Amino acid sequence: MFKNFIIIILIILLGSLLFNNEKNVELLVGNMADTKNKVVDGVKYLNKTFDKEFEVHDEPFTGIKEDTFFEEK
Repeated sequence: MFKNFIIIILIILLGSLLFNNEKNVELLVGNMADTKNKVVDGVKYLNKTFDKEFEVHDEPFTGIKEDTFFEEK
């Protein structure tokens, strides 16, 4: 419990130092925007790679029919 209070105090201290200067806020917002763009580009790349490597069927799913020992033929 004491550790949690120390962590909260450190977060408040770092937050106040970060938002004290306007350049730091602009830098943070710019980094967040760059990170978002990189994540979106990575997801697009994964989708293209997955579609190229694996066949994707557009057939509707009809269900699974199990053959069991108890079925009469």
